[in-house]
Amino acid sequence: MRARLVAGALGLAGVGWLWLVPALGSFLVVADPLPPAADAIVVLAGSVRDRTLAAAALYRQGLAPHVVVTREALPPGDVALRKGGVALPDSDALARTALEGLGVPASAIVTLRRRAPSTAGEARTIARWACTRGVRRLVVVTSPSHTRRARLILRRALGPGVAVSVQPSTTDAFAGPRWYRVRRDAKIVASEWQKLANHWLRERWTLEPCGGLSARPKT
Repeated sequence: MRARLVAGALGLAGVGWLWLVPALGSFLVVADPLPPAADAIVVLAGSVRDRTLAAAALYRQGLAPHVVVTREALPPGDVALRKGGVALPDSDALARTALEGLGVPASAIVTLRRRAPSTAGEARTIARWACTRGVRRLVVVTSPSHTRRARLILRRALGPGVAVSVQPSTTDAFAGPRWYRVRRDAKIVASEWQKLANHWLRERWTLEPCGGLSARPKT
């Protein structure tokens, strides 16, 4: 009898494990319904190729009149190169080049000036820009594995006055429920869950509506 109970418990644990492992990857990916129209499409920094392809496609559909590009903090290597007189293109400059090549007019591209070291930093910058301009609806493009966390952070930083729809880039090769079979994706899943834990336990309490601006301007 005892052996049967142990075998049953192990079987249930095995089934639970088989369900849990794929879910760790699938949970990270969200895709919100697209609104009929938005004030702007935002491209989060990183993975320039995949994210600009998705953003440009949405722009060509007539979803929004502007594409907003964020700027990431310069890595130490870039800072050292610049001190040595070598200037490599920033990721935001590469994003602008890609967007223009994909049919987005230069006049429709907005680059936010403040450099951000993290998604939370990007969200604050985006929120301040949106709230000072009376923006009501944004569509945000990022990598699939980043969508869940980006949506949590952006909704908290933007506040209830700005609706946000998060879209995963469609050309990213993230394996989702099969993440454990791909070394790159296994590293991504481990990193995202660590960052999600940090957000739930600490980071979210530091995010204020409109990126910390005292008040949203009247429109």
